[in-house]
Amino acid sequence: MENNIEIKAVQSNELPILIQMARSTFISNYAHLNDPVYFQQYLDRSFELPLFQAQWADPHTLFYWAMVDGAHAGYCKFRTEAAVEGMEEAGNQILEIERIYVLDSHQKLGLGKRMLEKAIEIARQEGYSWIWLGVWKDNPKANAWYQSQGFEAFGEHIFWMGDDAQTDWLMRKKV
Repeated sequence: MENNIEIKAVQSNELPILIQMARSTFISNYAHLNDPVYFQQYLDRSFELPLFQAQWADPHTLFYWAMVDGAHAGYCKFRTEAAVEGMEEAGNQILEIERIYVLDSHQKLGLGKRMLEKAIEIARQEGYSWIWLGVWKDNPKANAWYQSQGFEAFGEHIFWMGDDAQTDWLMRKKV
């Protein structure tokens, strides 16, 4: 039986559900790969309601659900006008994919690809030629997936996991 999949905007009253999913998917993906002290520092700083409310209210930040049969199965976060070092030629006419996460229970349904397609759709609507993202260099599964979707590396930057500096590869895709 085919699942009914929908990508829809997160509403302000859904932010507590979003925070719970953001936190749980981040824990399941990265807790076992990081120092517990630094990991907890990151969790404490990054998954609080006031932070998510401020981000949601920012017109350049976009949150979307991946829904399967009416249930929350994943989410994504994009930033418009997200200039980045190494892509100066694009100025701020560029979209960043900050997060794409799918619950473990809903893996292999094509939700990541559907959320990526939403990012491409938004970039095209805004008249952008590029989308970009940062992906942890020590996440070979994500790196391979983004490469399979047409992304290429163009640089790197530091991502702070609490007080632990980690290297993210910057990847881009022409849309």
